[in-house]
Amino acid sequence: MLIDQSLAEFAAATSERTSTPGGGAVAAYLATLGAALGAMAARFTSGREEFAEAEPRLAAAIADLDGLRVALLELVDADAEAFGGVTDAYALPHATPDDKAARRAAIQVALGGAMEVPLQTCRTAVGGLDVLATLCNTVHKHLASDVAVGALALAAGYRAAWINVVINLSSMKDAERIAAVRAEGEEMERHVAEREQSILAAVMDVIS
Repeated sequence: MLIDQSLAEFAAATSERTSTPGGGAVAAYLATLGAALGAMAARFTSGREEFAEAEPRLAAAIADLDGLRVALLELVDADAEAFGGVTDAYALPHATPDDKAARRAAIQVALGGAMEVPLQTCRTAVGGLDVLATLCNTVHKHLASDVAVGALALAAGYRAAWINVVINLSSMKDAERIAAVRAEGEEMERHVAEREQSILAAVMDVIS
């Protein structure tokens, strides 16, 4: 499993002439680190007397971000597995008309699965940004920059995952599904841009 590799091994594996890990796995890991940084900032703030009023918010954020981190980490391997399904589908025999029809159908199913994984990464990254937005003025000021970096990582993970959604959509034939996903992506992009900007502005106010 990719997530069992060391950081150095994962980076080396990504650099190899192999299909996986690719952009989708890297996107999920970027977002994983963003959620992890937010949880760290909340943990370091939790338990301090001067932040006693914020303790319920901190506890909720830690629980949410830990859950999102685990979910995003699972998507690293899920992306590699889904891409393998696409490769397998393209490798199916296509000697006869029946073979070709079965292969075309299998490719469409595999592409849909490969698209769903980065789409889930997008959705999960958005959830992480929503949680980090609650921490800007809650964590200790010395940890506010970590919240900002976490937000940047989540936003980058979102945008990297969305590129992988789009490339799979480009080969899919289900027009209704394509339109629905693109509409969802437009809404998520607006939300991510607003969250990213507001978090960075709030953090700059705290640390400047």
